[in-house]
Amino acid sequence: MTDDLLHILKVAAAFALKRGATLPADVLKTLALKASDMGSINATYHDEITQALITFFEGGTIAAPKNSFKRATLTAFQDAFDLGYSDGGGELPVDAEANAWLEARTQEEFGNVDALFEQAKELRKDKEFDYPDWVAARADGYSSTAMSVYNSAALMAKKNQMLKWNLGQTEKHCPTCSDLDGKWHRASWYRSHNYIPREPGAAMTCGGYNCDCRLTDKDDNEVTI
Repeated sequence: MTDDLLHILKVAAAFALKRGATLPADVLKTLALKASDMGSINATYHDEITQALITFFEGGTIAAPKNSFKRATLTAFQDAFDLGYSDGGGELPVDAEANAWLEARTQEEFGNVDALFEQAKELRKDKEFDYPDWVAARADGYSSTAMSVYNSAALMAKKNQMLKWNLGQTEKHCPTCSDLDGKWHRASWYRSHNYIPREPGAAMTCGGYNCDCRLTDKDDNEVTI
């Protein structure tokens, strides 16, 4: 691979990651992109989720692949949290309160993983079930949760910093986002109300799904991704 081609591929991959795409971990490794970014964290997590679920559907007991999934969750959430906290201007290691939040969020996700494997166990009973598409959809959904951990950590690090809510480019906005548009609140206020743009399950009327809003600081730098 020539240097020019490698450069072009790196630029294209970086653009794709910025737009929220998920690239395979081996591609990121080949292009020597930083592991300390959410694109590579998500890609690695996505691959490990996929492998754990495929291993289960291909036969064997539930314990090993479920434990593999949970180990991947533990690593991805820790990496995403540390990166978000650092990008938010905080200093590592974090305090006890931040650690407690991450522990609670990780345990919550472990419960979701348990439920997922119970569903997978029922689906595996159907010998005609086309599991690859199901696995791909679950990997997309579960790996995206690491991004919400990043965003929460970034807001946690900013604590009392004032942030502005900005509506996204979508044609229609939910009542919560519309009401928040242009208003300033402390980062801790957004966290306490669970008003976090683009976070699935957030407390806005839209639930964060397909939300295109963003938070910015006094210098108009975007805080959440």
